[in-house]
Amino acid sequence: MGLGGGAGGVGPHALVVPAVGMVIVAWMVRRFAPEAGGHGVPEVQYAVARKGGRIRPRVAIVKALASALSIGTGGSVGREGPIVQIGSALGSTVGQAVGMGPEQLRVLVAAGAAGAIGGTFNAPVAGVMFAVEVILVSFAARSLGLVVIASMTATAFTQATLGRAPAFELVQPFTLASEREFALYVVLGVLMGALAVVYTRVIYGFEDLFDGWRAPWWAKALTGGLAVGALGYFGSAHIFGVGHEGVELALHGGLVLGTMLLLVLLKMLATSITLAAGGSGGVFAPALFIGAMAGGAFGLLVHGWFPAWTAPPGAYALVGMAAVFGGAAHAPVTAIVVLFEMTDNYEIVLPLMLSVVLSYL
Repeated sequence: MGLGGGAGGVGPHALVVPAVGMVIVAWMVRRFAPEAGGHGVPEVQYAVARKGGRIRPRVAIVKALASALSIGTGGSVGREGPIVQIGSALGSTVGQAVGMGPEQLRVLVAAGAAGAIGGTFNAPVAGVMFAVEVILVSFAARSLGLVVIASMTATAFTQATLGRAPAFELVQPFTLASEREFALYVVLGVLMGALAVVYTRVIYGFEDLFDGWRAPWWAKALTGGLAVGALGYFGSAHIFGVGHEGVELALHGGLVLGTMLLLVLLKMLATSITLAAGGSGGVFAPALFIGAMAGGAFGLLVHGWFPAWTAPPGAYALVGMAAVFGGAAHAPVTAIVVLFEMTDNYEIVLPLMLSVVLSYL
């Protein structure tokens, strides 16, 4: 959505493009595969827990088209949830085709999810952790082997075709500047945990609001799309789509305090409205965005107060990303590992682990 130069950094057509995309996506999902709507990951969890890992083959096609259209037209969602559902649906389809039983199907679904996360984030270990921690919710040795192979293979293919660069390039490695910073990271972890709770409740609150609104599906999609367009046009274009450019600005210290605080609110609203109105996409990438902005704002404040013994604000943005992701996804191990692999920054491991665990608790 980098178009023109309106109030939010885009042209006036950005006011209506999300609405057009939302209506098309809502129709597509309703017509062909209702389970392809929403976040993606909860639907996979439900299939594993209640349906023996059975996912209809058409879900992969519909989810791919619907999510690409949602993100491409400015919907404020991520691509990791859809790719998890697509990978899981492909794994389930293969298993059903060869007549596998429920237990084997569940493992193939988890393997598809692991490959999706590993390939998307260029993070093979995080892919394995995600599949085990979020999809299977167990560390059974029998299932671990196939999950590891799937994540490793998907990541190797991604690196061979797109390169080995991490998802986010840091201008400098972040480290712990002083032992006194641990106290600040404790505060950050608690704050990010509270923010993760608010983020989750806002998402489900808007979904309940739209579900209770007695209006045609197209009116909900149109209204939601116009609202997202207005938030991006009059607020900031950084809320459109996945939001990786905004995250990199926060990591590089390229945003001021007021902008980051505003983006926390705008992204939370835009993501919630996109999903509630019928859009299709993930919630984890927005969680990373919100965490980067909130953590970066916290970093600006404490670095301004204690410049002699605190790391740059980007360090707090990085830790904030992991903390909100871990708290929102209820996956602390995945959050810790994925930030390592997405940034190639291992020097800040102790404060990262501390803040993520506190956020999860």
